[in-house]
Amino acid sequence: MTSLLMYLMGFYSLNESLHHNIAKYQSRFFWAGKGDKQKYHMVKWSEICKPKDQGGLGIISSKRMNIALLSKWLWRITSGEGGLWLDIIRAKYFYGQGLAFAQRSGGSQFWQTIIQLMPALRLGSSISVGAGTTTLFGLDRWSGAQPFWFQPLFNICADSSLT
Repeated sequence: MTSLLMYLMGFYSLNESLHHNIAKYQSRFFWAGKGDKQKYHMVKWSEICKPKDQGGLGIISSKRMNIALLSKWLWRITSGEGGLWLDIIRAKYFYGQGLAFAQRSGGSQFWQTIIQLMPALRLGSSISVGAGTTTLFGLDRWSGAQPFWFQPLFNICADSSLT
């Protein structure tokens, strides 16, 4: 059952209620007693799910795993490691441009999930500008630890997709 769940989480963003139910069954495994008896919960489930070096047991929450597995597709797209499936995605959504300029509306459920995760990719990466044609001036981290735009200026910007 876990393998099937991992496979699905690699392609689809599961809804919050499903993640909650998964956590419920995981926690029952740890807190189940004999028969119908339940053990006393001495620690919150969120504490158990923390990494071992932070005092938890290292159990990965399904929501975090879902985001990680889907983010791997974004990483493959940006690094160009994809083969035939990447050629199909580029032809269908990129129109000869980079990922930053890919089609944002429409498309498959998989593609919509990938587009929703774009901010997560920006959080943990920086851009090597090069010619600058695929670097978003205000959104990408190319000039330090933070994107170039600060919020008040970004709010009044007419075109946030400047390169």
